[in-house]
Amino acid sequence: MEDVHIILGAPKREEISPLIQSNGIIIGVDRGALFALEEKLKVDVALGDFDSISSSEKETIEKDGTEVLNFPTDKDDTDAELAFEYVLSNFKTNNIFVYNWYGGRVDHLYSILMVVLQKRFEQLVPKLKYVSKNNFIEYFLPGEYTINKIEQMNYLSYILMTEVKGLTLKEVKYELLDEDFERPLALISNEFINEKASFSFKKGIIAAIQSRDN
Repeated sequence: MEDVHIILGAPKREEISPLIQSNGIIIGVDRGALFALEEKLKVDVALGDFDSISSSEKETIEKDGTEVLNFPTDKDDTDAELAFEYVLSNFKTNNIFVYNWYGGRVDHLYSILMVVLQKRFEQLVPKLKYVSKNNFIEYFLPGEYTINKIEQMNYLSYILMTEVKGLTLKEVKYELLDEDFERPLALISNEFINEKASFSFKKGIIAAIQSRDN
């Protein structure tokens, strides 16, 4: 199964192409499609309401041979949600990598980070990974896991997206043993002590973030 790479249309803060580490389908969301083409990436699908680009910029996307899916400006879903719906309907994949997801409006950022709480996107939880130069976010359902340390990412934070039961953190600077949390909580600035860390929990959804300072 191929990986899927989704490039969002937030204000661009860094080059995208060096962050893509595997082959796969590339989906450009709104201005994200233009960002990808500017970096000589081959965009398979561009979708959104395209309210952030000009008609000539959209023609550039269409001339590249990209499949373009147009949606109205007035709609219930964000462009990012449309992309996730499209992936669920059209691809079987183990990994959905998202790029250019921060740097713009904070409400959009919250919407993107909390998308796993929507029942319709439950299948995304173990597949979704947000990638940037200084941050890597992945989501987990109950179970036992090992996280491999990404080079130069020294911090490891666990964001409890929901009520969480039975959380155990091992092989990190600050360990936990079978702790329950009744509401969402950010357990930030933990640290790897080796090249991997392990954790487990019995109920809830957790985001694990590897990060580094600039």
